[in-house]
Amino acid sequence: MEAIFAQSARSWVRQQSDAFGVVVVGNQAPRVQLPERVRFVEVDFPPPSSHRGPQTGTAAVLKDKGSKLAVGLLAARQQHPDLTHVMFVDADDFVSRRLAGFVADRSGEPGWTVTHGWRYHAGRRAVRPVRGDFHLHCGSSHIVRHDLYPSVDLPLTASQDELYSAFGERLERWFGSHVHIHDDLPLVPLPFPGALYRVGTEEAHSGASMGGLGRPVSRAVAEEFGVERTGVAPWSFARAVLPSAAAFTGRIGNLLPALSRGGERAAPAPGAPTDEAGR
Repeated sequence: MEAIFAQSARSWVRQQSDAFGVVVVGNQAPRVQLPERVRFVEVDFPPPSSHRGPQTGTAAVLKDKGSKLAVGLLAARQQHPDLTHVMFVDADDFVSRRLAGFVADRSGEPGWTVTHGWRYHAGRRAVRPVRGDFHLHCGSSHIVRHDLYPSVDLPLTASQDELYSAFGERLERWFGSHVHIHDDLPLVPLPFPGALYRVGTEEAHSGASMGGLGRPVSRAVAEEFGVERTGVAPWSFARAVLPSAAAFTGRIGNLLPALSRGGERAAPAPGAPTDEAGR
């Protein structure tokens, strides 16, 4: 997970504008070296679930993620007096290097939703466009003017109970979840694909996959998001485009029962005539 996080962090700081900062919140400082302009804030929250693994359940995610992102907002406000907008980004996702410059030129706007983006599978070096509803799949989807979030005066050492008391239902609805805020706030679609949603890793809570066919990672996408370009060898191209062996096997497994049911013939009713020629 730390190696995945380090790859993402290097993407975040590749912005074409210097008008940005990055705050990382976690229960334990990462052992990888953080890039410049990245500040780590350590919290002491209890484990979100007794289950040791990425799939901990929705309730655990809403509480744990919501609390950490709330602390991130407090830290950003304290560290950057000239703060205008905030974007919450999951530790395994990548963002467009155009974001900071785009926002800096529009500091008074309420904010934007990443409705168009990419799914990205690092193992296959493949991408797949997601158009129109990217924000319903990926948590790295909203850029919000910070004063639209509640004004809260708490230290970075605040407990989860204190955070819940201060932020109320918004702690889970806006911070823990990413599916409501576009409808709750006056956000407009970002006019370009703003984020790259990493899938196909065992460490991801969503467990999402590429979902079939992919596209090679072009030079333009690799440069914009800081990921590796697909190799030029034929097998590299085929690996990016074609579904994985697991996906292919799963589809065949789902198809066989349907074919079997389609091949079954209803038994004739007692006394009904049979038409061998029709069969």
